[in-house]
Amino acid sequence: MNGRRALGLVVWLGVAGIAFCGLSVASTDPVGEPSWASPSKDEVVDALDGLSFEAFIETSYQLYLMRFPELLTHLGVAEMLGVRHDRLNDYSSAYIEETYAIEQTILDRLRAFDRTALKPDQQVTYDVCAWYWDDLVRGQPFALHNHPITHFYFTSLDWVLYDLLTEVHPFASIEDAEDYVRRLRGVDEQFGQILDRMDERAEAGIVVPRIMIDWAIPQLRNLAYATASRHPFYAALEVGLGAIDIAYDEGAALLEAAAGALTDEVIPAYRRLLRALESQRARAPSSLGFDQYPDGEAFYAYALRHQNQADLSAEEIHEIGLREVARVKAEIEAAAFALGMPEGSSLAEIYREAERGGGTLSGPAILAEYERLFREAESLVGAVFHRLPIAEVAIAADPVGAYYRHAPIDGSRTAEFVAPNQGRQPRYRMPTLTYHETLPGHHLQIGLSREMDLPLLRQVEVFLGHTEGWALYAERLAWELGWYGEDPYGNLGRLSDEMMRAVRLVVDTGLHVLGWSFDQATSYFAEHTGHSRGESQYNILRYAAWPGQSTSYMIGLLAILDLRERVQEALGETFDLAEFHDVVLKNGSLPLTLLERTVAEYYGLEL
Repeated sequence: MNGRRALGLVVWLGVAGIAFCGLSVASTDPVGEPSWASPSKDEVVDALDGLSFEAFIETSYQLYLMRFPELLTHLGVAEMLGVRHDRLNDYSSAYIEETYAIEQTILDRLRAFDRTALKPDQQVTYDVCAWYWDDLVRGQPFALHNHPITHFYFTSLDWVLYDLLTEVHPFASIEDAEDYVRRLRGVDEQFGQILDRMDERAEAGIVVPRIMIDWAIPQLRNLAYATASRHPFYAALEVGLGAIDIAYDEGAALLEAAAGALTDEVIPAYRRLLRALESQRARAPSSLGFDQYPDGEAFYAYALRHQNQADLSAEEIHEIGLREVARVKAEIEAAAFALGMPEGSSLAEIYREAERGGGTLSGPAILAEYERLFREAESLVGAVFHRLPIAEVAIAADPVGAYYRHAPIDGSRTAEFVAPNQGRQPRYRMPTLTYHETLPGHHLQIGLSREMDLPLLRQVEVFLGHTEGWALYAERLAWELGWYGEDPYGNLGRLSDEMMRAVRLVVDTGLHVLGWSFDQATSYFAEHTGHSRGESQYNILRYAAWPGQSTSYMIGLLAILDLRERVQEALGETFDLAEFHDVVLKNGSLPLTLLERTVAEYYGLEL
């Protein structure tokens, strides 16, 4: 729970406590049924008939987003589209099949437009949208090649729901609170759909690996055996009601309705999910790679293209990784030697010395240091950028953290750098994480894209080769600009993180197509990153659950650096770094292949 929610809980506890100490509340239903339904394929087809290019681009994407009610809340576009936050995503097989048909329809309709007749900026939009819709259609044959429930909080559908209901769902009005209770009432049906999808995968020979089940079960057990009044979802509603101007009786009625939904639907749904995972464990594989499943190698090839937006095979990415590991290792050793460490020190010894020399922080000092680093970056970054985002970014605390949460389109929440604050944090790793997630990294790029006059799809969709590649480029840029000049241990932290991104190319491909075991990948990761055995296992399981995603950082960085080098070579002394950054960022997030083309065209380079 973050600080804002904790404060709201204090405000509302009095009402909540009374509500569960015998307060008599009328039994009439305070919320009713969801107020809208997602557009069907026929409705989408009818809505797209006869539209101009620009109207088609906006309408098709907006209708598609409405197939995913939870995403509307995350993006902050529900009000813009005239709907409420009262529905959950539908994971039924019939709904998924209809969604696939809509994707194909939109792609076919897009291709019917004559690209050559469009204006230059419309052609960029055409190319971005063509890549996006084509990629979705390419992924349809691999509908079963993901794991709906795992230990990993970014991809597991139970965590997606948890994040929605504890962090993202808005509480700006009574209607939002009513919508929250409606969503609670939809959990049982949604989890039933998830269980059906798990059974489909099992029948096709695709069962989540056993170790992921073992890591997921404790997390689920906490939610499956909580009482209603102590459940995180109940607490989230308490906090939300504390921020709303609502009558006492109305708030109490909503809390009673939420408690009923939790007792009758949500908690039993979590218990069914837990039992299903425990049941699947007996037939779950011990290995992690997707190559063990039917068509697994074809799926992984798709995943690499999807995550990187580049046509590189697993073998090519593996070789790039080995090369980059060797390069970064040499740079780390040189930096360590310059600090007086003995020549021939192992990477683990170097990282331990960096932690000792850089010191550790705990408690409030952690967030204070992240805040200081961000403010320092904010004061320096304008030297090499013509434009910075207007939107602010807040530093929020989380036990795990280390990610950026974008602001919704409607401005209802501030963008956040969710920083890890558990235990003692090695200070030498903190500068690079700050630059990656805030300025000049994710917040600069994503914040700017949200403020550009672009079609909605281009404002909100993130192509990871460009986006994660840019954030890794931002880490390197900070070093090039001298931000580590008086912080040699922080620079070792930067190199440590760059090493991790190089190692990812090796272990991700090793796991999924080259037959690497969990222990082999863990040992390689630990040896080259200096992370503990437990940290290394956590990372390897992330790559197993999210195949290909981890390769996008280094692949994107290398593409951006290659473009910059070619532009510098062509322009010589007239090269302007801020202008180059403008060109790389001015179109929002792009597929890497399209980014390379737009930069080359701007500078008149041959591809």
